[in-house]
Amino acid sequence: MSLTRSSGPEQRWQEVLRRVAIALKGRDVGVCEADARGRMHLLAASSAGDLGSVAVDEVEATLRELGELRATGPSPRLWVAGRLKPQHWCVTPVCSALPQPPPAGVERRSPERLTLELGGVCIGLIEAPGREATASGAAGPQALLASIAEQVPALLWTTDAALRVTSRSGSGPKSLELLPSRVVGASLLEQYDRGELPAESVDVHRQALAGKSVSYQMRLADRYYDARVKPLRNDAGAIVGVVGLAVDVSDRERALVQARRSQRELEDFVEHTPVGMRWTGPDGTILRANQAELEMLGYRSEEYVGKNVAAFHVDPEVAADTLRRLRAGEALPNVETRLRRRDGSICYGLVSASARFDGGEFVHARCLTRDITERKVAELALAQFKAMVESAEDAVVGKTVDGIITSWNPAATRLYGYAAEEVIGKPITLLAPPDRVDQVRGILERVQRGEREETTRVRKDGTHVEVALAVSPILDPHGQVIGATSIAHDITERKRVEQQLLHAALHDALTDLPNRAYLVERVTQAQARGRRDPDYRFAVLFIDSDKFKAVNDNLGHAAGDRLLTEFAGRLRTCVRPGDVVARLGGDEFAVLLEDIVGPADAEHAARRIQDALAAPVSFEGREIVATASVGVALSRPGYTESQDLLHDADLAMYHAKQQGGARFRVFDVIMRESAQARASMEADLRNALERQELRLVFHPIVELHTGRVHGFEALLRWHHPQRGVIPPLEFVPLAEETGLILPIGTWVIAEACRHGRRWEDAFPAAGPLRISVNVSAKQLEREGLVDEVRAALEEAGLAPSRLILEITESMLMKNVDSSTALLQQLRALGVELHMDDFGTGYSSLGQLPHLPIQGIKIHHMFIHRMGGRRTDLEIVRSVVELARTLGLGVIAEGVDTVAQRERLIGLGCEFGQGSLFSEPLEAAAASRFLAVPPGHDALSSQPA
Repeated sequence: MSLTRSSGPEQRWQEVLRRVAIALKGRDVGVCEADARGRMHLLAASSAGDLGSVAVDEVEATLRELGELRATGPSPRLWVAGRLKPQHWCVTPVCSALPQPPPAGVERRSPERLTLELGGVCIGLIEAPGREATASGAAGPQALLASIAEQVPALLWTTDAALRVTSRSGSGPKSLELLPSRVVGASLLEQYDRGELPAESVDVHRQALAGKSVSYQMRLADRYYDARVKPLRNDAGAIVGVVGLAVDVSDRERALVQARRSQRELEDFVEHTPVGMRWTGPDGTILRANQAELEMLGYRSEEYVGKNVAAFHVDPEVAADTLRRLRAGEALPNVETRLRRRDGSICYGLVSASARFDGGEFVHARCLTRDITERKVAELALAQFKAMVESAEDAVVGKTVDGIITSWNPAATRLYGYAAEEVIGKPITLLAPPDRVDQVRGILERVQRGEREETTRVRKDGTHVEVALAVSPILDPHGQVIGATSIAHDITERKRVEQQLLHAALHDALTDLPNRAYLVERVTQAQARGRRDPDYRFAVLFIDSDKFKAVNDNLGHAAGDRLLTEFAGRLRTCVRPGDVVARLGGDEFAVLLEDIVGPADAEHAARRIQDALAAPVSFEGREIVATASVGVALSRPGYTESQDLLHDADLAMYHAKQQGGARFRVFDVIMRESAQARASMEADLRNALERQELRLVFHPIVELHTGRVHGFEALLRWHHPQRGVIPPLEFVPLAEETGLILPIGTWVIAEACRHGRRWEDAFPAAGPLRISVNVSAKQLEREGLVDEVRAALEEAGLAPSRLILEITESMLMKNVDSSTALLQQLRALGVELHMDDFGTGYSSLGQLPHLPIQGIKIHHMFIHRMGGRRTDLEIVRSVVELARTLGLGVIAEGVDTVAQRERLIGLGCEFGQGSLFSEPLEAAAASRFLAVPPGHDALSSQPA
């Protein structure tokens, strides 16, 4: 390849090349020659220095790539080349024949190519002026040039000095459409005045009259023209007008407009595509990034562009490896990487990249990055969830809406005995007992609500297992149920203990008869039935032993228990299968007689009971004769509450006992007169606090193992001026009914706190003493309880952790939600909360862990019966173990014997109170009790 310029015909080509360059808007144009070896040489250019050896090399490379340069065989010798844009050439051979129009259906030539082809034809004619006419039969080169001119959409015109058109010469098949207003005789100035001609056209014509040659572009209507005007001179050289040439370049301009529009659309697409895009230099420097890339990582352009891409990778070695592979020419589809956002968070990206090379040199890399953070997070969450399911202690089973098992974790294998491959693909009813198959289907039908239940399932070996089952729906992306997931927890042992506790809660520990709670529920049901059926009748019999206290006092508790159990057995024989015999407490029993005809049935039952109970009871070789008093209350529409019926039966029994016992009485409204006595007591009780008739006694709570005093339970006593000391059971229920318990309870808490502080100061060696106070139902319902407790603690100066509030099980469970909210406030204050009389109410073990309590007190009836039957001992053991599991302290009430203490220690019970250690003590006696070291005889203190 070489660069040569001749002085022969090449010089005549200069004007042609110059005009072609003008038509191409100043682009470089040249004529190259191919030698016999196919090597290119530059012969002429549109202007000196426009083309060099590098350009000729590019032209030669382009022709070789197209197969136009051959070492052997004929090939064009001369070529016209125009550089339309960097490294993009349009090359056409020099020839003396007109180019043929493209076949039908083939895209027409671009204006640039057509211009170069016509330039090549002109040069071909100049190079061979003596050639024969073309096959078309024209007269020679001049005719050929005329034919060429006809192909060019151009217009030539002249004007006089007044800018009036004097001649018009058009070429091309549509020349008449070019500048249609520029006709002979038309005045350009007049057209300008009428607004038909832009001012620029008049101005360039005036410059031509001034002797200048001016090139310009104009637009008229929807057409674009490249135009040139120059002075028109006469033979003497004087300027007599203007000669102008206009070439219709509308197609070119439209193509440029379309190209610019396409460029803008491409730029807009790149900038606003939702996929991150960046261009990276050979050294990893970010050259450009679109908006999606910047938003994905949270950077501004000036913070991102110009930085090395490795700075934004969590793993820089990944960026280095990517760049290395791109330099090697490898295209990288879907490479996962981790990028660091501006806020420090991690973005997971999926990168596809390719490199652009020029002459074997790496120019830049183009990278598309999709944000897959949500997908990766979901994948990680799914992996974690799968690991959680696989390691879960509970059985997790997936199934379709038709109940076909789809997944089975290891815990399910441990629970049911089946391996995963044995059950996947089989119906879930495989696990249901035969009588509960329909229940399983029902669960699947209700799965969208997310069911929870406790049920029975069948293991592989045929044994049954009790499970707590939670079933939740599996939804598709549209929210439709496509399956279900069940989580099963083995509650067999819990169920067994619950049944025992439930039985214990509803039955008397000594006689195994239903207790008051059970009886009240059955009476309530009977009343509801009576409201539905006016012909239905029932009666309640209240039974009390006439000589039980004497038997207890004279023969001991064992004899009393023997009498009670015998009474229970005999009562069972006196009633029908549908009736209820219950022990209410102490020596009080009750019978519910259902579906009686009238009073005579109840009276007959009362006589039968009296006769059965009057028979002697054998005990250690002795016969005990103990009669009973019976009160009868018949159902009638006036009763609305079960307690009213029991109360009237109790009143009737009281009247029978007042009449000497061993008889029965049917309730009569006259017996209501006994309420006057209660009214009198209420009046006295209202003044008792003001008269300082109420006092506290303190029942020690000790560590069972060491005997050390752990604290005291404050108990209320009423020192009535006429009736003497009245125990709380006689007046506290009345106080609760009348609301007097509220001021009394406030006084009790404050007084207990004061004593607790005094003992703390007086006996520091005793350690942190706790003072326990019983809280009534009325106090729990009062909003000011928390403030009262806080005030009492602050006034006494007692630490909140030293105060224990005891709430009975039945009170807690009466309204779990409101009770829990109040107890949470008390816990926040710092006091301890204990459940009193545990086992006598009707609490749900499932609710126990959710109550904010720190300890439970086992009712004394369980302790008394602990040595009688194995089941009673196991119940106490279960309660202690349950408390230990829940992190609760345990206090045993009614520890009266050394054997009971030793059993409790063996079971792991830490604290206890009872007559074995001390009866309730006055404050002074409690101080003396504290002064005695553990293990010494402290029982010399006087009980209260």
